[in-house]
Amino acid sequence: MSETSLGPNTPQRSKRPLGELLKSKGLISQDHIEFAIQEQKISGEKIGEILERLCFVTEYDVMTTLSEQEGIPYLDVDEVFPRESTLRLFNKNFCLTNKFLPVAIKGQTIEVATSSVGDPKLGQMISRHTGLSPQFFLSERKKIINAIHKLYYFVEHPVEELIRKEISVLSKDREMARSMDNLIKHILHLAVKMRATDIHIRPLEFSTNVSFRVDGVLTSVLSLPTSMNRIIASLKMKADMDIAEQRLPQDGRFSETILNNIYDFRASTIVSPQGENLVLRILPMESAVMGMAQLGFFEEHIRLVEEMFNEPFGIILLTGPTGSGKSTTLYAGIRSLNLIQKNVITVEEPIEYDIPLLRQTQVNEKAGYTFANAVRYFLRHDPDVILVGEIRDSETAATAVSASTTGHLVLSTLHTNSAVGAIPRLRDLGVRPFLIADSLIGVVSQRLVRKICNGCREVYRPSEAEKRYLKDDSIDELHRGRGCDACNGSGYFGRTLVYELLTVDRDLARLIDREEDLSVIAEKAREGGGYVDIFDTTVAKVKQGVTSADEAMRVLGHIRRA
Repeated sequence: MSETSLGPNTPQRSKRPLGELLKSKGLISQDHIEFAIQEQKISGEKIGEILERLCFVTEYDVMTTLSEQEGIPYLDVDEVFPRESTLRLFNKNFCLTNKFLPVAIKGQTIEVATSSVGDPKLGQMISRHTGLSPQFFLSERKKIINAIHKLYYFVEHPVEELIRKEISVLSKDREMARSMDNLIKHILHLAVKMRATDIHIRPLEFSTNVSFRVDGVLTSVLSLPTSMNRIIASLKMKADMDIAEQRLPQDGRFSETILNNIYDFRASTIVSPQGENLVLRILPMESAVMGMAQLGFFEEHIRLVEEMFNEPFGIILLTGPTGSGKSTTLYAGIRSLNLIQKNVITVEEPIEYDIPLLRQTQVNEKAGYTFANAVRYFLRHDPDVILVGEIRDSETAATAVSASTTGHLVLSTLHTNSAVGAIPRLRDLGVRPFLIADSLIGVVSQRLVRKICNGCREVYRPSEAEKRYLKDDSIDELHRGRGCDACNGSGYFGRTLVYELLTVDRDLARLIDREEDLSVIAEKAREGGGYVDIFDTTVAKVKQGVTSADEAMRVLGHIRRA
């Protein structure tokens, strides 16, 4: 990558308005631009800020478009790990005030991530401060701010060492007078640092184990003496649970601000012979909506998915296990709709993404507001699109399918192991085959696989067993991660989608109506070009070096694919 300056020496390029650039890339329409101009008269914001706030585009869309326009490379700061010596060239407040992140020093150059374009003062300040020549990269403002808070906090607060010290102090506290709050705070910070989605606290015979689920895999992090299993009682108190009740499972929740972000922690306990087992699900309160390409869909399949979402009526289903990103994909699909011209109403549990032009509601079963009766209310609100968070019972299935056959587009999720498996699942929920055939537009079935860490990626020659699994004897090299500090020795960092697509045309609808065998339906869909196999998308990502053969086997299994 060539050195780029944001100062006066930046090569002058013919500048087009950001809205026009986004429109030329097919990310927005003229309607979106005109709507943003109307909003600008009230709010005074920049057009790009309005387009982002209304979720017409993502911040990623804006930054990559500006990157192309300005000739400044884009950098995902979530995947960079500056050395402590690089970070200490500046203090946190200086970086926050000027909204930049020092990334790396290479010779007499310092690489810097920023969301600002055309500010010559920033380059001059960095040069004066360091004596180095800045090379700029563009990245999302929110990501940069989050990275500054996170990286500088852990430079100043080595959380692993703080946990060791706190355990040592608590171990000597025979009277159990010292609160567990500091230890809990450090564990929550460590979980955020390691990008955990769940914290498991498991009493064992001689210890209490603390494990994190990172990128879908459970990892043991530390062991506490059995005298500290009172940490479970402390967490139950935080989650407003009954600490005296140790015989029955309980659920609770609490919120915590960690590194400038608010997280919702969902607590759940079960009782085992060793004692109470507690799991905390970690949910960031602010999540950025992503586009299909960011999620991991291949370019040639994005068109198929967006065509599904642009059908005027019918039902689209997202299937896959819990935590596989189904809701995230639903929202990526909704972004492809013209939300200015469509009334979109949702019922969710909980509301995961805040989209201003959607009318979003949340399930409240205590008040009698369920998925099923929400749909009945929605029909009185002149909807074009209805999103039902999950079809989990026959009543919800019946109302969702009924709405889809009366001129509405219905989007929902379903728990099945494959795209074709959604058909018998709907039958099991009492939906008659002719209604499935009449209403079903398509199904996306997805899983998440870990991505190979960029910091320790290496090439190797695949084994014969791997070639057989991938069904390709011609492969002579694959990629894997060695393991490094950035990925906590796992060789993986982050996750991406692998997926299966089923689109239903007239021929397929007739087979569904006749209750044909699922293998016949899948084969007919494949012949017609309306079926994409999850194995094929996974193998493609293995060959591209996005994920590894081992990870493909872990997620898809060995027996069916071997």
